[in-house]
Amino acid sequence: MSPLRQLIFAATVAAFPAARADWQHTDTTLAWAAGKTPVWQFSFDPAKGKPFFHPISVDGGPSLTNFRPTDHPWHYALWFSWKYINGANYWEEDRQTGQSVGKTTWTTPEIVTRPDGSAIIRLELNYTPPSGRVDMTEVRTIEVSAPDSVGGYTLDWSADFTAGPEGAVLDRTPMPNEPNGVVNGGYAGLSMRLAAAPLAIAMVTADGPVTEFVHDRARPASAAVGCSFSDGGKDVGAIAILSDPANVGAKAPWYLINSDEFRFADAAILAPEVRHLPAGGKWKLHYRIAVRRAAWTPEALRVALAAWLKRS
Repeated sequence: MSPLRQLIFAATVAAFPAARADWQHTDTTLAWAAGKTPVWQFSFDPAKGKPFFHPISVDGGPSLTNFRPTDHPWHYALWFSWKYINGANYWEEDRQTGQSVGKTTWTTPEIVTRPDGSAIIRLELNYTPPSGRVDMTEVRTIEVSAPDSVGGYTLDWSADFTAGPEGAVLDRTPMPNEPNGVVNGGYAGLSMRLAAAPLAIAMVTADGPVTEFVHDRARPASAAVGCSFSDGGKDVGAIAILSDPANVGAKAPWYLINSDEFRFADAAILAPEVRHLPAGGKWKLHYRIAVRRAAWTPEALRVALAAWLKRS
């Protein structure tokens, strides 16, 4: 980090310590903010394509997420999206209209906030193809913790899916080792579009550093992935996704991209196989997003995972 940027960052933190943070709530957003600077913000504008979190930071520092970059304007920072449900594409959006073929709609969230910065967000979502038939519903609950003494916090993300009367085939772009597979196959689900250069990034899993990228892509299998950012060698924030073993096993699949402009982490829940839900069939997914200033290490991820899995 340059001397000038260090001074600006230090002045920002000094001016807006965690004790002075407070809620900002509008008709379409909820933010925990240090002064006027959001530490994190949840957006649920029905005119947008998906509900999402952006920015995500530590004590109002640089955002660790990247919102709707020009290369992929359907990347909503931290968000959830299926790729295909019964053949309809819910992921990509038309660049002119901003609409996807499959429509994701949601209710106005039920929100509970507390003075310490913790919150519970609950909303119901429908996944609807062009026919207008609801092919899947979701009840999503996100519990945001109060920030700790060094600015870290967590988002516990739970999603209960129920297939519609025709059932739901959850599919994705074919994987490289499958018929018609491509290098970018397999993504769907909980995703993060991450901050680009000049911030430096390091990616690790609970099993070790991620160093083997082919065409800037890696597909590790692990219980957790952590992405850590620095500027001039100084840690400015780190974010991790922890996957409950009940989702898809203890060695969950991930799809990671790491280049100067394109940093991406996806909990590639469908990478092992296409998922078929019968009519009324259910699937529950649980994740923890953990944000802190210090860089994530494999050991730190394992400790965080163990602490989370002890939850009642």
